[in-house]
Amino acid sequence: MSNKASNNLFELIKSLNKSEKRYFKVFSSRHTIGEENGYIKLFDYIEKMEIYDEEILFSDFKGQPLLNKFSITKARLYNNILKSLDSFYSGTSIDAQIFRQIHSADILFNKGLYNQAEKILVSAEKQAEKYERFFMLMEIKNRQKQLLENNLYNQTNLVQLEKKNQDEKNLMSEIQNCTALWHLKSLLFHEINQKGKIRDEQSILQVKAIADRLDEVDLTNASVNSRFLFHHAKGAYYFAVNDLECSFHHLKENFQLAESNEILKEDKPNLYFSLLTNLIYVSTKLGYFAEANKYLNLLKFLRDKEDASRTTDLEIKYFSSACSLELFLLDEQKDYKKVIQLVPKIEAGYQLYGSQINSLRKAYIDFKIAVAYLYTGDYSTSLIWINKILNESKIDQKQDIFCFAQLISLILHFELKNMDYLPYALHAVKRYFKSRNQIYKFEALFLKLISQINKSENVFDLSDKLIPLEKELEKLKSDPREKIVFEYFDFQRWVKSKIERRELAEVFV
Repeated sequence: MSNKASNNLFELIKSLNKSEKRYFKVFSSRHTIGEENGYIKLFDYIEKMEIYDEEILFSDFKGQPLLNKFSITKARLYNNILKSLDSFYSGTSIDAQIFRQIHSADILFNKGLYNQAEKILVSAEKQAEKYERFFMLMEIKNRQKQLLENNLYNQTNLVQLEKKNQDEKNLMSEIQNCTALWHLKSLLFHEINQKGKIRDEQSILQVKAIADRLDEVDLTNASVNSRFLFHHAKGAYYFAVNDLECSFHHLKENFQLAESNEILKEDKPNLYFSLLTNLIYVSTKLGYFAEANKYLNLLKFLRDKEDASRTTDLEIKYFSSACSLELFLLDEQKDYKKVIQLVPKIEAGYQLYGSQINSLRKAYIDFKIAVAYLYTGDYSTSLIWINKILNESKIDQKQDIFCFAQLISLILHFELKNMDYLPYALHAVKRYFKSRNQIYKFEALFLKLISQINKSENVFDLSDKLIPLEKELEKLKSDPREKIVFEYFDFQRWVKSKIERRELAEVFV
């Protein structure tokens, strides 16, 4: 039997926290009469496994009844865990509460208890309106219409019917708005995620065409969610085209929306958390350090706040986003030693969350660490972290982070004096850029620079070749389409260190 058998059950069990595991056992004792012992045995066994391997499992449970029709046993255990989680979180999930009320109303309707069904639907309607669950609200209104029909319209009048009709039209209009905004936001983010920060005219026009369509959506009487979506998408667009002032404006609009609407913060902690991280990043880039500190203090308060309802997903975001942000701030302050001091904490987080961390976010963290080691002169360790990015199969090789990791690898091979390997590495990177079919002034100049380094006979010859290239790099720093590159790594500073024959950390430009 192969250890490649489905490990969905293993992953689900491993994702449970202590409270969820405890609740499952209590739930299982109440709901799995006759099969409880076998389920608990299997649950406990899998929970202790480091790697899922059914060959070992079958060997250890040989002859026991739970191996009979094992695939069915696994499926039932999997479903029972999901049922226990549904029960465990039913009190904290707004969606679950509203769904349960709708389901209860259906049961009462089928039993002929129409007045009781109506009362529950009224309660569900208030909750759905409060939390802007518009699709659920439509389901509730459809059931209320069923009750009206069933009662032969005896307890309503024409004015009430007209009001119900208008309310439903307004609701449908809001649903159309939300759907349109979500679609445009998705188109925009798809383009941005494919290309990173936009650096060529054609890509700018493509994302601008999408962003302009956002303005066509009528927000006159829009919900909080619709307005938040609008500003979220606009802020991302302006960030992608490097207009940080406009991006900051839309981020602040959403911050004000969140601060004036506690339900949004309570209902969508992920969104509020992401908003704060974006505000910290953009305000720091703009040099608004007082603003950045204000949002950072809010973020720290949320991170340190005891919250039993916080999901694993949000815990992972707290770890990965907070790490990215802290590394970014330290990088802006050129405090590379503190970056390196954070590495053990980051590696511990990687061990804890493993593959659950978004691979692209992880790549950005790895890149910052690699750059810190490069600045401090530990080239071997820097190359280890760069290779983590280059060897990650889940990263789209068209991403900017992969592109710049390739360029940093060339610098590291030069610093490590891998001169026999450097020509092959350079050829591979040139081939990569050719296949990417997207090369900007900086990339062309940098590859030329490495070629010159590779051909240099001594340090004096190297300096002569690098001086004109360093001046060209300086010009690119002021080019809006090219200066984005230097946010990843100050390539000009590195070239200057070679010309002046000084340590990189000692050179400032």
